[in-house]
Amino acid sequence: KILILGANGQVGKELSKRADDFEVNATAFTRTELDITDSQAVARILENLRPHTVINAAAYTAVDDAENRPEVAYRVNRDAPENLAKICEKLSIPIIHISTDYVFDGKKSDAYLEDDLVCPLGIYGRSKEAGEAVIRDNTEKHIIFRTSWVYAAHGNNFLRTMMRLANERSELNIVEDQCGVPTCAIDIAEALLLIAKRITNNTLEPSWGTFHYTSKNPTTWRSFAEEIFKELRNYKMSVPLVNGIPSSQYPTPALRPLNSVLNCDKIEQVFSVPRRDWKEGMRDVVAQLLTN
Repeated sequence: KILILGANGQVGKELSKRADDFEVNATAFTRTELDITDSQAVARILENLRPHTVINAAAYTAVDDAENRPEVAYRVNRDAPENLAKICEKLSIPIIHISTDYVFDGKKSDAYLEDDLVCPLGIYGRSKEAGEAVIRDNTEKHIIFRTSWVYAAHGNNFLRTMMRLANERSELNIVEDQCGVPTCAIDIAEALLLIAKRITNNTLEPSWGTFHYTSKNPTTWRSFAEEIFKELRNYKMSVPLVNGIPSSQYPTPALRPLNSVLNCDKIEQVFSVPRRDWKEGMRDVVAQLLTN
């Protein structure tokens, strides 16, 4: 039995949808059903349900808004996981906690390894990094699952924004000096369920700790946009012209890392999770949005 927190988010929704495919008995809570910042409510649910594993997909992910609302970001991304970790430790329940590429500053020239020095640039990244630290400090049986550039057929994400703008604009300026890997929430959910299942079935002595998981093949936001538009053309849609611009020409409240590519060798070796080219996930989500 697996408990999913944050069932309304991009990853949480896919987790709930796909649990049956993995023959996983899942109980999922959305933010309205269970506020993870309510420590007593969380303790009550965990004590009643006694799940084999908890997947925490609940987070405050508005990167720019976090700059003006640090107290909310820290409450959800640090304080709630700390409480969760303490309860899980007490009840001896393993926890899988989703984190982000934004714990890094992007100054490294190649892909980030799990034990590279963290150095977040903004409040969002700092609050997520603080969340990782409190999980490590409070419970041994944990997996911190860092991923990047998440998108899905629902929620606020780059792919959906581009599809909306394709209808509204004839030309777009898109940042081309930030490098990372777009990762489909479907793939993330499947990787998480695979890992949760192994923990639950004790089919391998899990090596607790931090793991990176993204799709394959780094790209830029500009190239990501161009590939989305290339795909939309296959559906006979008209698409805008894309101009690449440097980050300096598109100032945002929060600084973004210029390189947030994560090295995913460890998760492939330990858990044998499949990874596919990000373009495949992108095509799946575009199809989902256009054929519904």
